[in-house]
Formats: sequence, structure tokens, C-alpha cells
Amino acid sequence: MSYAPVNETSADLFNEETWLQGAILCSVGYGVVLALFAMCFYLLIQQWKGSHSRRSVFFLVYISIEFILASLFQGSIAKFVQLAFIEDRNFPGGPAAFEAAEFSIPVDEIGNVAFVLTNWFSDALLVWRCMIIYTNCGVSLYIVMALPCLMFLTSVSMGILWLIQICTSSPFGIFNTINWTIPFFSLSLALNILVTIAIVVRLYVYRRRVAKLLNGNHGSQYTSIAAMLVESAFLYSSFSILFLVPFGMNNPLSQIFLQALSQIQTMATLLIVFRTAQGKVWTAETQRQVTAYSSSNALSFGGRSTTFTGTTSTLKGKEISTRAGDESEFGEGSKPRASNSVSV
Repeated sequence: MSYAPVNETSADLFNEETWLQGAILCSVGYGVVLALFAMCFYLLIQQWKGSHSRRSVFFLVYISIEFILASLFQGSIAKFVQLAFIEDRNFPGGPAAFEAAEFSIPVDEIGNVAFVLTNWFSDALLVWRCMIIYTNCGVSLYIVMALPCLMFLTSVSMGILWLIQICTSSPFGIFNTINWTIPFFSLSLALNILVTIAIVVRLYVYRRRVAKLLNGNHGSQYTSIAAMLVESAFLYSSFSILFLVPFGMNNPLSQIFLQALSQIQTMATLLIVFRTAQGKVWTAETQRQVTAYSSSNALSFGGRSTTFTGTTSTLKGKEISTRAGDESEFGEGSKPRASNSVSV
């Protein structure tokens, strides 16, 4: 005997199924975010009173904001699902109709705002990492970063317009003449794909250079395949495609990926911060030292032991400090500490 809802089509039921499954996937993602946040917080607290306190405080504030936004988004999703499937389950047309009619209620708007803010914070970190990796690349940073920065600023503008559009109480009705959903998500995806490719290409070039310079897998913590994928936030870029393709086809499957998208982006961001706290990310200082030694005519490995562990590398009696924290993670202009110098 069937107890299926009456007055609901199979399309309505499928829409509700994908919505609920997306909420469950979002909860799983939030669990991973919680674990990564705890790991990052622990590592950064350990460095608070050390030589990298300034960087640690910055990242502690950053990951705390990201975690708060992820929590607000998760709470919004959970409450909205509870309203649709439990508290207001007799809404005419069922949960699917409730979602379409009540998407702008305060509890859902909190989630939308948290989603957009998370997107801005995560994209900003990714653009900053791209700038660090391309420092001293032989081309002016203004040229290299012009397009990513312009796309980021445009994405912020699109996000504001999207929030105005989905807020039915907004007095700016003129912005409702265009559906800003696809432009906003498409531009964010394009930015992430562009930066992802740029970071992977740059790290791959240095992967070959480091391998040739140090004869082996030394420095793999900076240039391994896993490092490239983490540093480039490949996880979020690939997941965005899984959402955007069915969304463009008006397929309800997009809801599964849309609801988890914010947690996936936070996850990718926290992975970058975690590697930074471990001292395993590529920095401008690392690049300068590899470039200096690759152009040196005095390099010789005969009978010498060579290590490249992320702390110091020994090359023919010379020590190179390659710890990620030795250069300030806030930009190229910060002055490195005295211990950063190459000692001969």
C-alpha cells in the first residue's frame, strides 16, 4: 500500500528528494569543516607565541570567520528543511512549493548571506595565494594579477546583485529584470578555474625545476600532485561544475550540489590554511631561493647530502631556509627575519 503524498507530481517528489539529499550532504560537509577548523585552530594556537604570531593571529581570525559563516549556513539549511518537511508540511503543494514560495524568509536569507560572504572570503584567499606563488616570476604582478583581481571584484558586485534579487523585500526592483544566479555562480567558477590552472601550472614548472636542482623528490611537500590540488582549491572548482551544469539544464540534481557548495568551499579554504600552518605551502621566499641556486654555477652534489624538508636545505655547505613562515604571509613587502638570509 502506498502512502505517497497526494496532489504532488513525480517531478515535485524528485525535487523534494534532491533538496533533502543536498541538505544531508551539506551536513556531512559541515562535519569535515568542523574537524578541519579544530586542526587549524590547534596548529595556529601552537604558533601564537612563536616567531609567527602575527601570521597566526591573522589566520585565527580568518578561520573563525569562515567557521562562523559555515555554521550559520548549516543552521539555516537545517531550519529551512525542518520548516518545509515538519512544521509546515501541509503547505499547499508540499515542501517543493514551500521552498519556491518562502525562499526569502529571514532564516533562509541568513543562509544566503553567509553563502555569499563565504564565497568572497574564500576567493580572496585563493587570489592572494596566486599572488604569493607568482611573486618574482619575471613578470610584473600587476600584469599577472590584473585579470584575477578584476574578476574577483566583479564577482563581489554580482554577489551583491544576487542577494538583492532574492530578497523580495528589497526596494531595488530594477535589479530583478535579470536573473543574476547564473552570472554570479558562473563568474565565481570562472575565477576559481582560472586561478586553479594558474597555480597548478606555476607549481608544476617549479616541480620540474626543484627535481632537476635537487635530484629527486625533495620539496614534494610544495609541488606534489596533492599539494597542487590543495593549493589551487581544485576541490571547489570541480564541485562547482557539478552544480552549474545541471543548474543550467534546469535539472533538480543541481540542488544536491548547491546546498553543499558552501561547505566544500570552506573545506578547500581550510585545507590551504592547514598546509600554511604546517609550513608546507610555497612562498615567494621559497621561489627566490630555488631561483638563486638554479642559476648558480657553483652547485655540486658530488658526495654531499641534500635535504629539502621544508625547514632547511643543505647544498654544498650552504643552508637555505625554506620554512613557509619565514616570509610573512601577508605579502611581498614584509621584511623577513634575520634568520631568513642564506648563510654561506
